[in-house]
Amino acid sequence: MLLDAAVIEEVRETLGDDTLRGFLARMLAEVEETGDTLRTLLAAQDYAALASVAHRAAGSAASVGATGLHSALKEIENTARGNDPVASLPGLVAALPDRISKTRSALSLLLGAA
Repeated sequence: MLLDAAVIEEVRETLGDDTLRGFLARMLAEVEETGDTLRTLLAAQDYAALASVAHRAAGSAASVGATGLHSALKEIENTARGNDPVASLPGLVAALPDRISKTRSALSLLLGAA
């Protein structure tokens, strides 16, 4: 599941449509920047910092109902903290831009041009 419509609707009801759209735009921009940072940290093999950056972005995604991004970022975080990050971390980080794109499209469908 890419989005939790109930969370998105709750944020919309609490803060209004314009504020929700602003939050979503900032979250997507943050996650896109995070992807660049994750690639840099992966190349440097700084797995602790990579896990920390993924954790922060995962929280942002969860707070606005972007459950697919949250899951992907948590998997990156947990893998970076695991015993063998080298085996699967590159693929997980490489898949993040596609997940961002799919989330952006899903939000556009849900909200009408997010």
